[in-house]
Amino acid sequence: MSVSARKSDGGRRVRRGATSIATVAFIGLGAMGRPMATRLVRSGLSLRVYNRTKGPERALVKLGATACATPAECARGADLVITMLSDAEALAAVLEGPQGVLRAFAAEPKGQKHRPLLIDMSTIGRRAAIAAGKRAEQHGARFLDAPVSGSVRPAASGELVALVGGLVKTVERARPILSMLCSKIIHAGGVGQGQALKVVLNGVGAHHLVGFTSMLALAERAGLARDIVLDAFTTGAFATPSYVGKRDKLLARDYTPDFSLELALKDCALARLLQEEVGVELPVHRAIFDDVARGVDEGLGKLDLFALEKHYGRK
Repeated sequence: MSVSARKSDGGRRVRRGATSIATVAFIGLGAMGRPMATRLVRSGLSLRVYNRTKGPERALVKLGATACATPAECARGADLVITMLSDAEALAAVLEGPQGVLRAFAAEPKGQKHRPLLIDMSTIGRRAAIAAGKRAEQHGARFLDAPVSGSVRPAASGELVALVGGLVKTVERARPILSMLCSKIIHAGGVGQGQALKVVLNGVGAHHLVGFTSMLALAERAGLARDIVLDAFTTGAFATPSYVGKRDKLLARDYTPDFSLELALKDCALARLLQEEVGVELPVHRAIFDDVARGVDEGLGKLDLFALEKHYGRK
């Protein structure tokens, strides 16, 4: 199918190039998955969706997507399957078993021109991605790991950054669809290297998180006004898009989650695992992991990750 039309998406144009991918299956309609799947269905693609808990698929069905009862039904006959899930265990749950995606792949006719393509856009770590890639290949599919950098707002506007691991030709096959979701695609190397890059990038983010929240707590303890401190943090030499995007919510002490602290802890754990895999010990990151873990233990896990400032404020 040659895709060239453009549709309006909240004032932003969805640009599409030529692609042979006619049917996409999207599995995982959480905080990130919903806006990503919404962009795809609004582009005019034939989209099937599945979520392990029912409800999030309803809004997508109203836009033209087809809701499926199982991962296998969602993946059966699709040119491309995208998974966007919370962790490696969730990915395994939708891939394996009699109703899993891999069963659908195994049932595909042999000798077809294009093997099915599985793109996992979750953050699961390098080891899990390599294992998933091997399982996909064993069942007749190609695989890319393509975790993304960005949160809910960039997901809705198509401004995520994809960090991709896999064969060059497979990346190029997936590029038109990834370009609907992401403003930049970085090919990091073979399968698993997209995850390695995401883990490293999230490690930098963990340093930023602890630095920002701990210094915000220190500033208020020192008698500095919250709005003054946030102005300095979001306009000075160390300002980042993440800080700027959080300013208004932090000023209002609004910790409704864009990305929860417990998910930040999961990412810190993946960084520790990568350190073990490659034989590198980073004591500062281990201290960061401990602080984030304490914040979760104190009941902050379901709140936005910037609620970590409450941990420092209690000291």
